[in-house]
Amino acid sequence: MEINPDELTAQQRYKLLIGSVVPRPIAFVSTIDENGTRNLAPFSFFNVVCYNPMILAFFPQKYKKDGELKDTVNNIRATGEFVINISTEAIAEAVNAASGLYDSGIDEFEVTGLTPAASVAVKPARVSESPINFECRLERMIEFGSDKGGCDAVFGRVVHLHINDDLIDDFRIDIRKLKPIARLAGTSFTKIGEIFDIERPKV
Repeated sequence: MEINPDELTAQQRYKLLIGSVVPRPIAFVSTIDENGTRNLAPFSFFNVVCYNPMILAFFPQKYKKDGELKDTVNNIRATGEFVINISTEAIAEAVNAASGLYDSGIDEFEVTGLTPAASVAVKPARVSESPINFECRLERMIEFGSDKGGCDAVFGRVVHLHINDDLIDDFRIDIRKLKPIARLAGTSFTKIGEIFDIERPKV
């Protein structure tokens, strides 16, 4: 099949992308609004941008179903701070529960039963049950598209990290102990399966 994306509906493009670009790591992002109300939401358009400086990025779709901007975006615009918590098998159900389109002002820490823990360098709480937390300050935000399906690309500079001691040795993360989860298409998630090594060619 040959496809011109300009001839597809937004929903058709979405289905093709989320079914092809897999697996996708899940940024479990905690923020607060200007009044200190907590928010927690997962985003599977997420990855590393740079390590010097240490920059992470996630790409929240622009709107809720009612046409309002997502709370995460509003909160980051207002405060310039957030925490990216790594999603793991142990908290998979809670990550999914936090993805509901709740009304603004709802605290997803309370919805999910997860434990807020104080951060060191930013105001939003981190998720205690997540074994790796990246405290971030907004580096920049770029808007892509103004209609439904557009996103705000959020780039965060990591200013502090929390990593469970049993996961790290000489700054290497034990992926088998971390047990991350990732998103596929539809309602499907995945775990880490077989791990194999291939040496990079010496040129």
